[in-house]
Amino acid sequence: MNNQDEPPHHLRFHVLGPVRADRDGQPLPLGSPQERAALAILLLRDGRSLTASELVDALWGADPPHRAMDTLRAYVTRLRAVLEPGRPFRGRAKVLVSTGGGYAVRVPPGSLDATVFEEHLAAAADARATGDAAGAYARLTTALALWEGTALAGLTGPYAERERERLTELRATAREDHYDCALALGRHAESVAGLRALAAEQPLREKPRALLMLALHRAGRQAEALAVFSETGRLMPDGPGPGLVRLRERILAGDPALAAPAVSGAAVTADGCGSPGASPALDLLPPEPVGFTGRETLTGEVRAALAEGDVVVLAGPAGTGKTALATHTARAARTAYPDGLLHVDLRGTDPEPVGAGAALAELLHALGVTDAALPDDVERRAALYRSLLADRRVLVVLDDAHDTAHVRPLLPGVPGCAALVTTRSPDLALPGARTVGVDAMEEKEALALLTAVGGGRAADSAVAGGDAARSVVAACERLPLALRIAGARLTTPPAWTPGDLAARLAEERQRLDTLHAGVGVGVDADVDAGDVVLEAACRVAHDALEPETARAFRLLALPDAGPLDAASAAAVLDLPDVTRAEAVVGGLVRAGLLESASPGRYGRHALVRLFARRQSERSDSPPVRDAALLRLLDHQLATAVTALLRLIPDSPLPRHLLHRLATAGRPLADAGAARSWAHDAHPDVLATVRQVLAQDVPDALRPAVDLLTVWATLTAGTARRHDLESSVRQALDRARERGDDIAAARTLRLPVAPSPEELRSALRLAEEVHDPLTPLLAGFELGVVLLELDRADEALPLLVRAEEGLVREGAAGGAAEALAHAARAYIALGRPEESLAAADAAVERARSVGQGRTLALVLLQAGRAHLRADRTSAAADRLREALTVEPEGTDPRREALVWAWLARCRLAQLRHREAVAAADRALALEAGPGDDHVRGLALAARGRAQLALGEPRLALGALREAHEVLTRRGAAEAAEVGALLNEEFGAG
Repeated sequence: MNNQDEPPHHLRFHVLGPVRADRDGQPLPLGSPQERAALAILLLRDGRSLTASELVDALWGADPPHRAMDTLRAYVTRLRAVLEPGRPFRGRAKVLVSTGGGYAVRVPPGSLDATVFEEHLAAAADARATGDAAGAYARLTTALALWEGTALAGLTGPYAERERERLTELRATAREDHYDCALALGRHAESVAGLRALAAEQPLREKPRALLMLALHRAGRQAEALAVFSETGRLMPDGPGPGLVRLRERILAGDPALAAPAVSGAAVTADGCGSPGASPALDLLPPEPVGFTGRETLTGEVRAALAEGDVVVLAGPAGTGKTALATHTARAARTAYPDGLLHVDLRGTDPEPVGAGAALAELLHALGVTDAALPDDVERRAALYRSLLADRRVLVVLDDAHDTAHVRPLLPGVPGCAALVTTRSPDLALPGARTVGVDAMEEKEALALLTAVGGGRAADSAVAGGDAARSVVAACERLPLALRIAGARLTTPPAWTPGDLAARLAEERQRLDTLHAGVGVGVDADVDAGDVVLEAACRVAHDALEPETARAFRLLALPDAGPLDAASAAAVLDLPDVTRAEAVVGGLVRAGLLESASPGRYGRHALVRLFARRQSERSDSPPVRDAALLRLLDHQLATAVTALLRLIPDSPLPRHLLHRLATAGRPLADAGAARSWAHDAHPDVLATVRQVLAQDVPDALRPAVDLLTVWATLTAGTARRHDLESSVRQALDRARERGDDIAAARTLRLPVAPSPEELRSALRLAEEVHDPLTPLLAGFELGVVLLELDRADEALPLLVRAEEGLVREGAAGGAAEALAHAARAYIALGRPEESLAAADAAVERARSVGQGRTLALVLLQAGRAHLRADRTSAAADRLREALTVEPEGTDPRREALVWAWLARCRLAQLRHREAVAAADRALALEAGPGDDHVRGLALAARGRAQLALGEPRLALGALREAHEVLTRRGAAEAAEVGALLNEEFGAG
């Protein structure tokens, strides 16, 4: 799009889903669907103008409203006010411009997602033409990530319909090409689930079925590949096309040209796309410290110990280089572990170490388990972890373990895999483990390390007799961490000579030794000698810093969160941009006081952070330290709001924050970037919330409650949602202490499974303080809870009120979900006509929203309503569709629940074998996340089907377990199963 007068703000427009726009990351209110349609039509003209009459035709076709031109002019006026709020009265528009009897939208290149999408498609086509499958795959991945649902969702009119069809066709082709390139890159096994979903969505397109057949064949599943061909024959009126027939014949003949690509060679896919080779094995180790040297004897000892057993513990005092040694040894031994190197920083020396559940979540994610498939409890996570390692050879580095109990659940425990554990604890003991002590370096090794870190001056000193260099080594007691910090002083301006450094270290050591001997006041008498050495090195390095860098060193140590990225560092330091933050952080890295824990993220050793915090307590006032934490909290909240709007554009939460945001947060380009950030930021967000609440930082309660509220939505339906529980209770206690009723009301609805009493309390408090948000959300949630407790008469008015309120808020997706639940309430109250009308209306609304998750949830509830109304065929249709609107494996919990209800549907249809099969599918999916409610429902359906099939012994076992699980869960279905047990077996 051409633009001669670029608008003053960064506008972005989105039509690949619900039509929306934002300025500098903040969403804009675009008005009614017809106003959005007018804007979308002009955007898709790529800067070309339309006359007013052409725009009327595009909006309304042959049936325009009365005074259509006046209506159109009103649309344009309102849109201009939103797009250019600072434009002077009668000033010339620069975005939505008038052009000789018509209108055009003029925005810079890259402002419209549809244009960017098509640019990526063209670049991918060029890459494929030159045989660059990896480049094409990357371009297509980026292009498809721009989509947020159905294009132009919710818009009517002939132009919108035509553009929707065109864009949908481009997307379908792009998805096919994406999988074609994935197969060319050897990613056949991981593509099967997505190709199944694509084939189900596009049943009459042959390309997805050809790709699915090829992927299954390459994965060694020939029978399934041929079954796809057979199914195609039943679905397509004219039978499979010539291409599918030839592919079937080649599979039957074992054509070697269909084989998966070799690791180092190229291969041909269904479209002839070349491959540069398979993806590399996992390597999640932190970067090895610059200049790592020496330790040959220890490295050999550790490798020998790994060859003899599957667990090796590196134990030693702080600063001895255990992490660096573990990283170096793991990489040296990687040929023995071809499936990958994993790493978890357990932060065992922190006040709050990383728990086993969180560590297992990190390991499982690295092994490909999504948040939606993550089990709820530690035992299930550990079992899944070991099952995923069963056929692999992986080395796991468990860094900074606190004690034996801390690390035991994380050990692989399967043949072929091993663990390398580092710890400061001399008491850590694991059965069958070999312990290797790690102490200070030999003088020769220490001199080599100082030379590697300190550069030419250290080398010259060592060559010229080495007295000064040896003095530095002695002052650092040959501890690698102290040597690295001290050595960095030799290269960081103003660079010192080794003699200067040795003198300063000796002076500082002497002062600290005297202090810790008891001359000072309030000194810890149990300080280790190594701690004194490290404190001396840190102090010497800190005192040489420029004031701004020294301030950054202190303030960046304050957050309990893990390594910070540059944007978070900028927030903590109150710097204007990321570039400035990177420059300041770079100075700390060069001084040896900060390290790049991973690309773009910066952390430090626990003892260096402790020293920095002590310095901050001495140099920075409490308001300064509190303000740094508040800025980080504000940055995280602003970024979380951006992520929420990328994933749920019509969410009402951002409009009703208790805290006024001071920053825009980190920009997130699309829904994929939002999911990725939310996953990576999860532990850091919770750490910040816990810290500001525990320290009772002034003015932090409300932004902390806002962040927990947004985070509860971002983690809804996943096991990570449970991680919020302790922080939610902490926030509720603080709100009650402060008498902040609105914060208390919002917090009361945040537990994973809030009780009706908690939700009623939230409603009462919210109404007393006139909170506009909580009555909507807590009322909706209370209605759902009461509905599950079989109290439909209480649930229905709450759900109806929530649906009306969400419609007023413009939250179409939430309103559709509330209406679907209301449909279930109507049928439970014996009002079938109202139930079915509400269910069908909810489905249509959800389709118009264009969000796969919302549609799947609504279809599930609509299916349950139709089933209760004895419309089993319609119920089955809704439930089957719920399994297809998102790729298979996107949300195993919801998929399992749909299969459980589909089993009940098959029971009602007297198709008992199919009911057993559906129940088994639900149980198989449930086994990962571990959802007891789904398990109980599936077992109950299985037991009923087995009774009907004349298998009473099997039925009794299934029904007994179902009754136990559902009773423990407090589910309404428990009574129904108990009655059946009494009736059939005389034992409830």
